[in-house]
Amino acid sequence: MERRDVLRAGAGALALGAVGGTASATRAQEAYEPLGSVDIEGTMEVAPTEDGNFAFVAASDGFVSVDISDEANPSIAFEDRDLLADRDAGPMQAVADVKVDGDRLLVVGPNQAGEVIKAALLYDISDPANPEQLAVQTVDHSIHNSFFEDGYAYLTKGDRFRIMDTSGDEFSAVSEWGIHQTADIWSEVNPNFRNVHDLWVQGDYAYLANWDAGTVIVDISDRANPSMVSRLGGADPQKLAQVQQQDLVDIFYQPPGNDHYVTVDENAETLYVGAESWDTNPDDDRRGASGIDIWDISDKTSPEKLTTIRAPGAENEGFQGQFTTSHNFSLNRDRLYTSWYYGGVMIHDVSDPANPERIAWWRDPDTTQFWGAKYARYNGPDAVGVFVAGNMGPGQSNTGGLYVFPDTDGEMAEPPGVFTPPEETSLITSVDWPDYVESESPNTQTPTQTPTATPTETPTATETPTATPTETGTSTVDGTTATPTESGDDGGSPGFGALTALAGLGLGAARFLRADDGE
Repeated sequence: MERRDVLRAGAGALALGAVGGTASATRAQEAYEPLGSVDIEGTMEVAPTEDGNFAFVAASDGFVSVDISDEANPSIAFEDRDLLADRDAGPMQAVADVKVDGDRLLVVGPNQAGEVIKAALLYDISDPANPEQLAVQTVDHSIHNSFFEDGYAYLTKGDRFRIMDTSGDEFSAVSEWGIHQTADIWSEVNPNFRNVHDLWVQGDYAYLANWDAGTVIVDISDRANPSMVSRLGGADPQKLAQVQQQDLVDIFYQPPGNDHYVTVDENAETLYVGAESWDTNPDDDRRGASGIDIWDISDKTSPEKLTTIRAPGAENEGFQGQFTTSHNFSLNRDRLYTSWYYGGVMIHDVSDPANPERIAWWRDPDTTQFWGAKYARYNGPDAVGVFVAGNMGPGQSNTGGLYVFPDTDGEMAEPPGVFTPPEETSLITSVDWPDYVESESPNTQTPTQTPTATPTETPTATETPTATPTETGTSTVDGTTATPTESGDDGGSPGFGALTALAGLGLGAARFLRADDGE
């Protein structure tokens, strides 16, 4: 029996409680809790070093290096919150992403459009406690997320991504690519619906989380000429192009769709796609919080969905509630480390990806709202390994920090009773697209396309085509009224550009939408 047949058979045998279900009691060890933490204002993405002894933290107005070699007592080793202050429109703001590649660090921002300096910064972190700035590349578009591997920096740019070579300790443009290059219809779709929110690169392929356009697998074996391999999930572009302005908010923020974060296993045979969503319409039957879809991509031209890890349920899954939608995660060996905002962090055993088993879950919504969970290090068979998670802090507090967790099975001693366990929540996948945005087959064939020419100099942002709605209107979300507009100077980003007025960051949106600062 081939691998795909084995996975399909396993998926068919799933019981309801198995997807995101709890590990057996015999596997539970002592009470599960963090090993240590350190306070860092403005915490967002975290990126451990390859040896797992340090972790870099994107901190909104800069970045921080944290020594986690003593997991019970993590400490700040370096902090810079005055990036590019000597330049026009400096210093940098909304720094939400950092990435590590060997002894190099990539810092990017801002993650939203605005009249602030936009740039990618390269550092030598051979001494993680004393980063040395090597290069600065200013751009004219926001950089919501990035990937950094083998000397190449991959930057999101609205509805496309850019590839830059940093092997010479400077930024050199290679190419850029977006789904709008594959078929004319995509240029008629509002750029927010086809936004490259995040990406993962491994080997000869890039995996793009394209929001409501689904996830796109791109061949980058020739980095100067990326080409589409397949698209999985997402909506029919013909239908997306017909969405009226008054429907933008519901389609954009509510499930299904909202492909937000992706990663693959070490053999690039299994793909994990996390969706980020909220409940913007309490009158319909859709849940607000989305989970993580698991796909078999052993044949990259024909992906097949295996199952879904569901999000924990909250009483209010809208922006003003303690929302529990999936956010950033990581994979190491046979374990998946996930974050769920107020829903905490989890570990799943994914040795059988068709039957993921939750083996640890920790949450404390009164003090934590987790941005991401990243594997840090393995301490050997006789010691406990660790992963780290970035705590944004609850509500509008902007407090938070880095938490260090044990890489073990376990249950909290006194878990808060504010969330519904994932196995008791309704399936996100049981919800269909609205009638006017029907989902098409996940195995979309690759359309004919024109390769992207290799630029001779650093490219600048080009105007992103935008759909012209036939009607205008306003939408109300949890009592907050907003009029969505078309995308901004860089095509917009989920939560930014066109929908900035609605959600601020679109990812800690509670900070910006809560009516009561004290919540």
